[in-house]
Amino acid sequence: MTAAHRVTFARVARAEWGKLITLRSTWATLATAALITVGLAVAININVYRTAGAEVSPRALTAQTFLGVDVTSLILGVFGILMITGEYGSGLIRATFAAVPRRTPVLLAKAVVLVAAGFPATLAACAAAMLAGRALLPAGQHADIPTRALLGAAAAPVVLALIGLGIGALVRHTAAAITVYVLALLVLPAILQPALPGHLADDVVRYVPVAAAQALYAVDTGNPFRMLAPGPALLTVTVWTVLALAAGGAMLWRRDP
Repeated sequence: MTAAHRVTFARVARAEWGKLITLRSTWATLATAALITVGLAVAININVYRTAGAEVSPRALTAQTFLGVDVTSLILGVFGILMITGEYGSGLIRATFAAVPRRTPVLLAKAVVLVAAGFPATLAACAAAMLAGRALLPAGQHADIPTRALLGAAAAPVVLALIGLGIGALVRHTAAAITVYVLALLVLPAILQPALPGHLADDVVRYVPVAAAQALYAVDTGNPFRMLAPGPALLTVTVWTVLALAAGGAMLWRRDP
């Protein structure tokens, strides 16, 4: 194979980027996620500050403004799943793997372009939500959202989307992958909390992916036993992401499309 036709990771990533940005559904998904993030920030802050004596603090403003990030995380999680299962459903995956027989670079390239497309979109949406939250503060009141919380809120949906991508590669079927994603990331934490003894529930639940992702942008929670600090939270979501992508990559390598 000549150098001009050699399969390199840069070329695989460029091909995946081309596939992603030429789909209208990509832009529709990112726009919908952004509108929900900003729209919920506006609606929630307006509703909260209708009440006299509502708390005005960085903690409260951050929690109210970024409440919609949970919805965005679900949307981008499904988006990450569809990036791989959609190709299985259409049969395009056969052509993809014919061009890149090693397969693992395909998944890694999808992860890279997912971050490249997703993070700027979520960062812009969270920044707009932050500006809206500030503007809606009661007259004469002041509170700010830390930069760390802004970056964490933008990163959380993208991290969970990467986990969705790994689950999609592992399961390969869209409906089954979405079911696994919802059960593992949303339903399981809700079940664990009442099912385990109090102290054990706190120790376990804060390490599940969605709780660790929420901890990336939480501010001064006042209850360190229920939520991780930002540093350990970042490490936790990184580990979950690596595990999900590694499991998906191993399955791609072992199975035929």
